Amino acid sequence: MATENIKAMIAEIEKMQAHCLAHYDEGYDTMVECWGTEDYEQLFYTMNNDKTTRKFQPEVRCTFAAAWERLHSLASVFRDRQADARNSAF
Repeated sequence: MATENIKAMIAEIEKMQAHCLAHYDEGYDTMVECWGTEDYEQLFYTMNNDKTTRKFQPEVRCTFAAAWERLHSLASVFRDRQADARNSAF
């Protein structure tokens, strides 16, 4: 990956981290508390399920918009699970 692409990805990850912190109570707390830079980096890659080796392999780098969409989707799942846990606690 070219140096300018790495710099752009790092800048975008920093924006994602800031967004997660700003929206901590909206399902992003898991990202703030548990994710490292590598976890955010994985949002930028699609995975190819190689059924012959039963391994997932990085296939192609996706767009920043697709990475953000994945981040929001994951936060939505975490938010829903937290709501379910709260609702079933009583």
